[in-house]
Amino acid sequence: MRYFVVVALIVLGVIFLRQKKAENSVPQKTAEAVAQATLTPRPASEHDWAKAAIDRTNEVRQKVKRERASNEVP
Repeated sequence: MRYFVVVALIVLGVIFLRQKKAENSVPQKTAEAVAQATLTPRPASEHDWAKAAIDRTNEVRQKVKRERASNEVP
């Protein structure tokens, strides 16, 4: 039983070290990628989720209205 625990700890240690090496070898994000991430809207907070849902619904309604107006042939 002791041997099983020792082997399991060694295997977990090796997996952990490989994972850390893989994380370090991943290239860092470029400035463009970081800037792109800041342009996305923040997730709705616990207190603003209802307002965010209403705002999103209004955005979709306006978009559909514009698309229908542009698709309509006079």
